[in-house]
Amino acid sequence: MKTAISILIWIIALFGLNGAFGLSRKEFIEGNICPKILGIPACYIIFICLLFIFISETGFLKDNSKLFFIGGGLAWLIAAVGTAGQVLGWLECPKTAGGFPMCYLSFAMFSALLLLKGFR
Repeated sequence: MKTAISILIWIIALFGLNGAFGLSRKEFIEGNICPKILGIPACYIIFICLLFIFISETGFLKDNSKLFFIGGGLAWLIAAVGTAGQVLGWLECPKTAGGFPMCYLSFAMFSALLLLKGFR
């Protein structure tokens, strides 16, 4: 069971890294794509949080759970605020090509990552 959970965490984290990298790249090139947190594009912060999760899952660090939960918790909080803001209409999240708000995807992804890590 632990192996299956680890594989799921890796798949979700790599999926998230790919998406966050693409969005961060687009923000860097075009600008004004992602909402800002203290002047920093949220997609940059999410990308760094995913890097924390990725690094913690490689096993290079002695106590990898702290880094995982710092990255996952911060990203979950940002995604939760983004989702609430999108639903309530005071924030505009970047959208997929199909028009689906990415903050919803981030919220689901980080919720799943945190739950999976908690079960492992």
